Amino acid sequence: MKSRKAVIGGGIILAIILYSIIIYCHIGSTPEKLWLHRCNSIEKLCEFHADYPNIEVDIVFRKNGSFDVTHDADTTFNQTIDEYFAYANKNKTRIWLDIKNLTTENAAALHARLDSLCRRYDISRQQLIVEGPSSDALSLFTEDQYYTSYYVPYDKPSRLSEEEIQKCMAHLQTIADSRKVRALSFPGWWYGTIKKHLQSDIGLLTWKHRTTEFELRALPTNWKMLKDPQLKVILVKAKGHFHR
Repeated sequence: MKSRKAVIGGGIILAIILYSIIIYCHIGSTPEKLWLHRCNSIEKLCEFHADYPNIEVDIVFRKNGSFDVTHDADTTFNQTIDEYFAYANKNKTRIWLDIKNLTTENAAALHARLDSLCRRYDISRQQLIVEGPSSDALSLFTEDQYYTSYYVPYDKPSRLSEEEIQKCMAHLQTIADSRKVRALSFPGWWYGTIKKHLQSDIGLLTWKHRTTEFELRALPTNWKMLKDPQLKVILVKAKGHFHR
């Protein structure tokens, strides 16, 4: 009996090892879809560029017209987006700009500044994703051929009633139908609900910000996301030595 249990236990361990090897062999195999989340320092960009050539950056547009690389409006590291654009020009990096404070009031000034930076560093609009919390503000960028995405602000579906979920989906359907943006971006826990209820071919972007690429690939529940052509980008976690 003990011998049989040892054989079964050894088989399970071997299966886990082989499965882990298979997962590791796929790490980095889809750089066009798996991007680095919260790459808010140049040092982090350089540290992970070989594994994640495409990145997401948090931006606050300041009154002086600069794009401040920071997650929070009340915090600055005196890092502008200029160095990222210079890097992107040399390395063909694609950048997801999560603009925290985009509004209809500052959209024109922000658009003019972004256009200026694209010209200065010879950055194609196709290298950028412009994300913000206002579809009306984003429409200006959409009309100018930027790839835009509306940031979905809702709580987890598991914390909402069925009626609340229906209201959220009705709002997203209206945004998708308006064509003011080219994509919707949302945390991974909204993926199943959006795929089930949204009647649109609009692009989808998501993040699994607490999940490494290995963890993402290891769970079969995530395989649908990896294979879904409508889901253009998945942001994954990798903090490294220069995370902020």
